[in-house]
Amino acid sequence: MKVVILIKQVPLVTDLKFDPETKTLIREGVPNVINPYDRYAIVESVKLKKAHGGEAVAVTMGPPQAREAMVEALALGCDRAVHIVDRAFAGSDTLATARALSLFLKKEGFDLIFCGKYSVDAETGQVGPEVAELLDIPQITGVTKVEIAEGGRHVKATRGTDEGQEVIECDLPVLLTAEERLNRPGPTPPAAMEAARNQPIEVLAAADLSQDHSLFGFAGSPTWVSEIYSVATTRQPVMLNGSSVDDMVRTLAERLLAQGLFGTWQGTKEPRRVMARPPGARGDRAVWVVAETMGGQVRSATHELIGKSVELADRLRGDVVGVLIGDDRADHAAELTAFGADRVLLLEHPHLAQYSPEGYANALARAIQEHRPYVVLIPATTRGRDFAPRVAARLGLGLTGDAIGLEIDEQERLVQLKPAFGGNIVAPILSKTFPQMATVRPGMLEALQPDWERQPLVQRMALADVGPIRTQTVQATQEVDATAMSLEAADIVVGVGTGLERRDNLKLVRELADVLGAAIGATRRVTDANWLPRQHQVGLTGKAVAPKLYFALGIRGHMNHTIGIQRAQTIVAVNKDPEAPIFQVADYGIVGDCLQVIPALTQALAEAKQRRQGP
Repeated sequence: MKVVILIKQVPLVTDLKFDPETKTLIREGVPNVINPYDRYAIVESVKLKKAHGGEAVAVTMGPPQAREAMVEALALGCDRAVHIVDRAFAGSDTLATARALSLFLKKEGFDLIFCGKYSVDAETGQVGPEVAELLDIPQITGVTKVEIAEGGRHVKATRGTDEGQEVIECDLPVLLTAEERLNRPGPTPPAAMEAARNQPIEVLAAADLSQDHSLFGFAGSPTWVSEIYSVATTRQPVMLNGSSVDDMVRTLAERLLAQGLFGTWQGTKEPRRVMARPPGARGDRAVWVVAETMGGQVRSATHELIGKSVELADRLRGDVVGVLIGDDRADHAAELTAFGADRVLLLEHPHLAQYSPEGYANALARAIQEHRPYVVLIPATTRGRDFAPRVAARLGLGLTGDAIGLEIDEQERLVQLKPAFGGNIVAPILSKTFPQMATVRPGMLEALQPDWERQPLVQRMALADVGPIRTQTVQATQEVDATAMSLEAADIVVGVGTGLERRDNLKLVRELADVLGAAIGATRRVTDANWLPRQHQVGLTGKAVAPKLYFALGIRGHMNHTIGIQRAQTIVAVNKDPEAPIFQVADYGIVGDCLQVIPALTQALAEAKQRRQGP
């Protein structure tokens, strides 16, 4: 069995600096490392090679300094390393990168392709699925367990979803992307690194892949980045002092009530209502929102996207189209219409009753080709990130992943605001291709106040077939409750760290969350310890939240977590260590034992809630 691992060298995010004058990242002196998710892929690939025989080949497309990543890949157990390097690749976006890698893979040959779920510098997760589409092979993304059967011809993989997990099977060849729970790589032994430096590294140039260099670099990239800018924190932490825990908690409760807790939050605007649209919308300026459901309900991320699309369509003089993919989904048309969709397009087929990236990508790509919308927006959920890149690769379209904002500029182009390097940088991205596509992070936009009197205008697109679907979901389990499902759209989130000491103490957090009507989030260490399911994880490798109020309880404040709470309006931190970094990013801080502070806070807020709202 031949496994090819696609890896990327990335700067250490925590050491990056931004020059506000030149509006560029300062990379000098910043160490480069193998993308952590790619490291999981290397370790798993070497393990599979040892178990089933064959060869593990690492490949990277990057500048000369990326050679060091190749050395480390060899030290970790890869048999060969290939460095694709050429000035012609400069400025490549995800599609141009995927194009170069797929050309290499076609020549190299493979049984299994492994790469990271995404790279921590860009956080798109698009290259893997785009490579799979360009090679016309199936994919399984975000895998946490891999089994090879039938003499190396069949794979069974477990992947995480927003609800729980799925077990998926398919025949090889297939592309897999690695999630953090796949394995636990240790440090690379210095002796292995020294030995690897004496091994050959193959070097390829653009001409070794294709004589047409317009496929690569800026010329081959359908997206381009406008002027980037940094996101600086403006918080001024206030440490609450008192002679007792009750005193500090009472002061905190008073401040939160003054900000609008249990009432109307300061700065809260009245939700915009869905209004009658002016007649004469241009058919070539349609803004599509691909709806997503969970547990039979339309997800709040879809409502948010429709609300923003109404604003975009007004600027473009177009209309808003809600797109439903699946089988027998017409019952959701009224809801999409109430939240602002002017029309609803149904892409239905019996083979779409169960989600698959190939089936959904095939259906949406055909609809885009037939109807030619101006903009296509998809929630940046596990599912949206899974199939959207295949659509983009199929149609040669630019795709911005995980956008946090959308605007229309003076040239009536869609400006997609994309966070990078852990959220410290925002890059406005534009597309050279139409429709302009983006996946958008849930919780970043506001839904409109629905008008349930609006009557849906439904259109069905006939799908004779949805092409080959080569993966089969053999098991799907739901592991989370409503406190995780509502996390990205919650007004209040109670975040839990290991300062809670043990799992049994979660009951204290749940009591506080019940009083607040809050969702529950967690650090990676909490979910790794199985105190809470992975879907509760907030941070770089979890979810990003934007609540009005976030409680960081027993959370030390490592950047990997605080990245996910940057857009919280107010942050309250409780930690018994006065030097904990979490206090530097909080609005209010209490130095104290969570096990004492949480019950006191729950009681104080419950009493305040009763006084304000009545029995």
